[in-house]
Amino acid sequence: MELAIIRATNALFSIIYLLVVVDVFASWLPFLYSNRTIVRILYMIHSLTGPVINPVRKLINKTPMGRMPIDFSPVIVLLLLNFVRYFVLTILMVLLYGRG
Repeated sequence: MELAIIRATNALFSIIYLLVVVDVFASWLPFLYSNRTIVRILYMIHSLTGPVINPVRKLINKTPMGRMPIDFSPVIVLLLLNFVRYFVLTILMVLLYGRG
């Protein structure tokens, strides 16, 4: 049971990570937007990743880095996701198994 909780949590973080990566790569490939089905899928992915990326994007825009032509917010989100994943999984391990 405990292992299932840890695996499910890890899988959730992996899915979020993958969705952010797909959203970024899709924005670099404009030919994907010629297929209506793919557009619907990409819109769904963007609507799921937007609430995660947009707050970071707003913070970056308030800094000098916000004036750069490249959007670094997805990179920062991916780094934060890895940090939060490690933190959450470590806490779960301690709570469920009593060790880190």
